[in-house]
Amino acid sequence: MTSLVILAAGLGSRFGGNKQLAEFGPQQLTLMEYNLFNAVNAGFKRVIFVIRPELESLLRRQVVSRLPAGLEYDFAYQSFDDLPQGCILPEQRNKPLGTAHALWSCRQLIKASFAVINADDFYAKQAFILLIKQASATPQNYLMVAYQLQNTLSDFGGVNRGLCKFDNENYLTSIEECEQIKSDGQSINGTLSAKQINIKLAPESLISMNCWFFNVDIFLAIEQSLTELLTLIENRKIDINQECYLPAVVMQQIEQQNKKVKVLSSKDSWFGLTYPQDSQQVDEKVTALFAKK
Repeated sequence: MTSLVILAAGLGSRFGGNKQLAEFGPQQLTLMEYNLFNAVNAGFKRVIFVIRPELESLLRRQVVSRLPAGLEYDFAYQSFDDLPQGCILPEQRNKPLGTAHALWSCRQLIKASFAVINADDFYAKQAFILLIKQASATPQNYLMVAYQLQNTLSDFGGVNRGLCKFDNENYLTSIEECEQIKSDGQSINGTLSAKQINIKLAPESLISMNCWFFNVDIFLAIEQSLTELLTLIENRKIDINQECYLPAVVMQQIEQQNKKVKVLSSKDSWFGLTYPQDSQQVDEKVTALFAKK
C-alpha cells in the first residue's frame, strides 16, 4: 500500500474559496504538500488528486511543480457526468455529491489498497506511519485513523465531527455525526445530528477526520450507495442536495458485509480550514512545525 488519494474537489463554501490551494508556513505551501512531506517520509510513493476539472491548471502550477522528487501523481475528476450506470441528476443540482462520490471518481486509477485524506486538513506524522504499518499487518481490513476531539476544534465557530464507537479490540462499531461542536473553555458540547440532542463530550473522545485505508472493494460499495441515493433523489423521496459520505458507506459495509475496520488512535493535533479566520491559526501551527525543516 503506497498510494495516497487526496480529496481536493470541495467548493470551500464556508471558507469562501478554494481552501485546498491556500498556502501557509515558511515555505508557503498548501496543507496537501505538508501532508505529502509526512506521507513520503512514511513510505508513500504515489498521490492521486481528486479535483474539479477547472482546478487542474492551478494545481499543476501551484502544487505539482513542487512535489517531492520521485513521487508519482495522477488526477481524477469529480464530475456530475460520472455517475453509476442508469443514474441521472436533476438539472437544478449544483452541489457536489459528497466524499464517497469523490473517492469513486478515481476508481480507474486504483488497482491495490490505498489511503485517503482530505486536501484541507493537516494530519501530522503519526497518521501516515500508523497507516503504513497496520496496512502491512492486516491488509484485508479497512483502517481509520481517529483523533482526540480536543485536538480538532476551531476557535472560530462550531464544527461537525463523526464520533467513533469501537469494541474492546478497537474495531469500529459506529460513527455518529455530531454538529456544532464548541468549547466554552470549561466543557465541549455538540448536537447529535440524528436525534437533535445536545450533549457534553469528553475531550479525549475519538472522532473521524476522513483518514482511511481501503481495499478496492470499497468502490463497489460506493457505487451501490450512490445508486440508492440517486434513485431516491430522482423519485423525489429525499432532498435534492443530499450527499453520499464515506463514513456512511463504511458503516453499511460493517453492518451488511461484516467488514472489519480497525480504529488507530493518533495523539497528534489535527488542524484544518473551515472558516476564513482559521487561516492565521493554521499558518502559526504550520510555521511552528516546519520552520526548522
